[in-house]
Amino acid sequence: RNIPAVCTVEQQRQRQRERMSSASTKAELEALMKQPGNTQCADCKKQDPDWASISLGVFLCIECSGIHRNLGSHISKVKSVRLDQWTPDAVKAMKEMGNTKAAAKWEQFVPATYLRPTSVDDPVLREQWIRAKYERKEFIEGADAEQLRNLYLSGRKEGFLAKKGKETVKWQKRWVVLDSDRLVYYIHEKDIPDAPKDTLQIKDTCFVVCAAKINRPYSFQLTHNRRNYFFCAENGQQLVDWMNAFRSAKAALLGLTDATTPDAKAAILAQLDQGIIYSGWLSKQSPKEKGWKKRYFALHAGLLMYFKSVEDANCLGFIYLGNKNQGFNVEENTKTPTGASFTLNTPGRAYFMQADTKEGMKGWMDALRAEIDRAVLPKDAEQTVQDEAE
Repeated sequence: RNIPAVCTVEQQRQRQRERMSSASTKAELEALMKQPGNTQCADCKKQDPDWASISLGVFLCIECSGIHRNLGSHISKVKSVRLDQWTPDAVKAMKEMGNTKAAAKWEQFVPATYLRPTSVDDPVLREQWIRAKYERKEFIEGADAEQLRNLYLSGRKEGFLAKKGKETVKWQKRWVVLDSDRLVYYIHEKDIPDAPKDTLQIKDTCFVVCAAKINRPYSFQLTHNRRNYFFCAENGQQLVDWMNAFRSAKAALLGLTDATTPDAKAAILAQLDQGIIYSGWLSKQSPKEKGWKKRYFALHAGLLMYFKSVEDANCLGFIYLGNKNQGFNVEENTKTPTGASFTLNTPGRAYFMQADTKEGMKGWMDALRAEIDRAVLPKDAEQTVQDEAE
């Protein structure tokens, strides 16, 4: 017969010591998480991270921890702060490093123009930011790291990208050249350099990663002269290199090199992030009140454009925004059945808009009001409003 094991007094004492040690270790870990720098994810700055890389000594959010796990345990060993058992040695490793020291080590030479993604940015940007830091070691001292940074810091880049047709859904390979003040693309290699298909002035062009919007990985959108150009890279690193090369070129054109004060530099860098401020579907009433049509709207730096679909190259209509003194304002329409409509008033016309939800309406009204507060209607614009034919 089986005789139940009986714990000796010493075994009982050992188990009690292990429980006390485990509780003490957890308490020390919890205290570390409250220290300055550790209250945000080391990579995307999301608040209250509850995962960690014990090999790198950083605290992470759950999304970034998944990317770290994909790096492999030879680079990053990931543990849950709440769910996993922690040894005193693991806690010691976290104590010796922490997010602040890790940033000083792994982000020492991040260029000022490099986009540091946050928790709300495209997952591909976050992944490449993490891989650039810990896998490619792009921002530490050394010739290899400097060579990687020079791929985009020069503001010049060329190579093949897939491009969506203006009037079709087909994507075709195009040779694209980013050079100083312009981006040029060619249909055939034989066209280089004398017969470009189109030329975009970088200073007047907006760069937006749009993979989620058009459901195509590694894609980005360039908006220039009220037209969208859709391109697609082969992988995440190529996408990020194109994006940061574009940002470097634009920063140079805006005068970053000549900026002498921190405020002047900050103002220029802020312009690099002026992409699509707000976008989404709204129903718009026709001028003659014949009915409502659903359109995809995009708000960008004082310009509101609307399209028939998210992948359209040319907008159906646009409105340059001015400030309140110029006759622009937004107001809610409280008497409509849906309770989610509002009016954008301009000097020449009132635009009646309707969102799907009240939350959607509030988001649009807040975005438009913020833009109207700082917008100035351009005096040199040949045309400030264009309506679709209705």
